[in-house]
Amino acid sequence: MLKPTRYYITGLALVLFAIVAAELIWLPSPLRTAGGMQWIEMIDRIFYAMAIVPLSFAVGGLTGLIKQWGRAGMLQLLLQLIRLIIVVIGLSGAGFILFAPQKLLLLLILIVSAIPLLFVDMLLSEALERADERNKGKLGTAEGRSRRGRRRLLSMPWRSGAVLLVSVVLLLALLCPTGYQVTYPGMTLNLNRYAHVEGGQSGGTVNGVLVFDRPAVAADWLYAKMFPFYIFEKTPEDEPPLTETYTQVVQMKTDANSVAAALAMQKAGVGGGITAEGVRVIAVVKDSPADSVLEAGDIIYKLDDHAVQSINEMTAYMAKAVKPGQSVKVALKRSDADLQVDIQTVAAADTPERPVFGISVETKVHLDIPRSISYNYYMAHIGGPSHGAMLTLAFIDQLTPGGVTHGLKIAGTGTIEADGSIGLIGGIKQKAYAISRTDADVFFVPAQLEQAARSAAPDLNIVPVNTIDEVLDWLAQH
Repeated sequence: MLKPTRYYITGLALVLFAIVAAELIWLPSPLRTAGGMQWIEMIDRIFYAMAIVPLSFAVGGLTGLIKQWGRAGMLQLLLQLIRLIIVVIGLSGAGFILFAPQKLLLLLILIVSAIPLLFVDMLLSEALERADERNKGKLGTAEGRSRRGRRRLLSMPWRSGAVLLVSVVLLLALLCPTGYQVTYPGMTLNLNRYAHVEGGQSGGTVNGVLVFDRPAVAADWLYAKMFPFYIFEKTPEDEPPLTETYTQVVQMKTDANSVAAALAMQKAGVGGGITAEGVRVIAVVKDSPADSVLEAGDIIYKLDDHAVQSINEMTAYMAKAVKPGQSVKVALKRSDADLQVDIQTVAAADTPERPVFGISVETKVHLDIPRSISYNYYMAHIGGPSHGAMLTLAFIDQLTPGGVTHGLKIAGTGTIEADGSIGLIGGIKQKAYAISRTDADVFFVPAQLEQAARSAAPDLNIVPVNTIDEVLDWLAQH
C-alpha cells in the first residue's frame, strides 16, 4: 500500500471514530477529577488531540508530493495539485483545532471538503502504480511476469474502491438525517465552575444538566438498543434550519444568564433586580387590527391611559375593561418617539369572549447587574435556557457568606423567570437519568414534571419546586 494511502486511511478511520465519539459523548459524564473538573470540561482539552486527523491528511499529501516530485505528465501534475490542496486543508484544519477551536463549523467544512480529494488521490495513485508495473513488466521473463502479476493484484482498484464504499456507507449511517429528531441523555455542568460573579466566593456543587436533541441518524437506532432513554419524534415540516436553531438556543442561553444574574444579585442585596418597562411587540399578525398600525419593536406602556408594564398587566386590563369589537387607545414608544394610536379589537379565535389586537408580545425588562460575571465556554454546552434556575442558585451561593448549599451536592433543572418562578423544560426523563448516574444529594425539578422525573430515576431524591425561593427554603431546612 502506498504511504500516502496509509495516512489517508488512518485519518478517515479517526474521522469515523470522532463522529461516533461525538454522538456518544455523554457516556463518561459522571467522570470528574479530584479537583472538581467535570467531563464536559475535559472534552475541550481532549478536542486538541483531534488535530491528528487533519495532520494525517497533510502528512499523506506531503509524502505523496515528495515521492512524485519532478515526474512529468498531465496525470502526475493533477495528482500533485490535489496533494498540495490536501496539505493546505490539513494544516489549516489542524490550525483551527489548536488555535481557534470555537470555529467548529468552519473546521467541519474543511474536513468534509478534504475527504473527496483523498479518494481521488488514492484512485489516481493506483492508476499510476499500475502504469509503472506495466512498464516494468516488459522484460517478459517468467519471474518478471510472476512479480508483475503479484504487483498488479496488490494494486488493483478494488482496494481504494473498497475503502471508498465502506467509508461512504459508514458516513451515511453516522451523519445522514432520517427525518426524525432524537433526544437522549446529556452531561452535568457545575454552574459554579461555569460562571463566576466578581467578588463572589467559589461556591459549592450546583449542577445543571444537559440533554442532546438533534436530527436523528441511522446509527441512533443502534444506540437506542444499547442505551436507555433515546426518544425519537418525527421532524416537523416547519422545523427551522440548524443554523437558525443554533442562533436561537445561543440567544436563549444568553438571556437566561442575564435574568439569573440580575435576580440573584437582587436576592443577595447587590442590585435592583429586574423591573418591567412595558410590553414589547414581537410580531404583528397579517390582516389583524394591529396590522399597519403597530410594528415589531414597539413598546406599549398605556392602554386607555391605564399604565401597563408587563404582559400580565396588559392581559388583566384587556380582560377586565375591554370587550371584543371595542376600540382601545394605545400609548407606545417607537424609536424613542412617543405615539398614540387607536386600535379596534376582535375576538380571539380560540376564546370568542377575549379581545385581541393580533400581536405577539413579551415583557420588556431592565436587568440591573452591577457586578461583572465571567463565563467559561464549553463546546458541549451550546445553549438553551434550562440551566437558568440552577445558575441563579449558583450566583446566590457565590454571593452569600458561607454559601447556601451546606455541603450538599445539588442538581436541578428549570428555566428562571423574571419573578423568580421556575419554568418547564424538555427532556426531563433524560435529565433525571443523567443525574441518577452521579452522586447528587438532591435533584430540583419544576413541580409539574415531578412524576415524569421519578419514572426515569425512582431512586433519586427528587424535590419539586415552583420558585427559586422554594429551593432556598429547602436547602435552609436540610
